[in-house]
Amino acid sequence: MSHTRLRPSADVRASISNDGLVLLDVRGGVVLASNDAGARIWRLLERGCSHLEIAQLLVDTYAIPSERASRDADSFIASLAARGLIVEDRSC
Repeated sequence: MSHTRLRPSADVRASISNDGLVLLDVRGGVVLASNDAGARIWRLLERGCSHLEIAQLLVDTYAIPSERASRDADSFIASLAARGLIVEDRSC
């Protein structure tokens, strides 16, 4: 997944605040919430950042080891993808 660029699905609405992220899957009617780290990852996905760029931001922001940042980003992104909230960006 590290070389694939992903983007939010057109069926998802996001609300980002100081408390984190709330996602609404308009098609499925599901609401999901995440913390500040999830909100940061979502913003980066909206900007078209790669997994590697996202992991590096987590390292820089939270002062965590790169292995953990990569694992955390993988887990969150995989969870979003499994729910259809993000899709592969074929325009890249």
